[in-house]
Amino acid sequence: MAQKKAPHLIIFGPPGAGKSTQAKLLVERWPIAAISTGKMLREEVARKTPLGEQVREALARGDLIDDEIMVSTISSWLENSPEDRGFLLDGFPRTVVQAERFAEILDELERPLSAILNLELSVSEAVYRLGGRRQCYGVGAEEIIHVNDESAVSRCLERGGLLVQRPDDLPNVIVKRLNVYEAETEQVLDYYAPRKLTHTINAGGSPDEVAQRIGRIVESTTSR
Repeated sequence: MAQKKAPHLIIFGPPGAGKSTQAKLLVERWPIAAISTGKMLREEVARKTPLGEQVREALARGDLIDDEIMVSTISSWLENSPEDRGFLLDGFPRTVVQAERFAEILDELERPLSAILNLELSVSEAVYRLGGRRQCYGVGAEEIIHVNDESAVSRCLERGGLLVQRPDDLPNVIVKRLNVYEAETEQVLDYYAPRKLTHTINAGGSPDEVAQRIGRIVESTTSR
């Protein structure tokens, strides 16, 4: 039997869609690395690399990270990643320029995209998930829980933790985040549409249910 190919994936989804959760589940099942561009940029800053210094200066000015810095960050990671290891990108590309440059890099490395996973979630469900999200603060690893998860809330409080709502999970901020996401992502998804790699996935339901939907798609791409 032919060995399955390691998938090369991009995941899109509004705040609250569970991208991080699904990334963890995919990493457990497939030989891939989940790449969060936000985390990568923070690591570059911490290591005080030339790229990290550019990022630090941009953030200090309150500027958005420009396309070339984002592309350089991803390109650097891919060039140092084993060819037989797949990837799942979260948070990139966010602009058409980034998508175009990324396509050029993948062509040069001969590592074509396998699929684009587009998680869909209703606004009401996103507001419910994010609005009820709390950080269990002060007990080591700061677990993210929902206020309606009674067992998780009890576990946090019994350990002496505090339930803290993050500023970006306040109702008015949630709506703004959703609007920004839609405006950012629409053009990028339009760019990828002719490639027929995009799979729209219902992100409603439990994490396991969503993972099963995603798994069927990834399975089909690695069996080609």
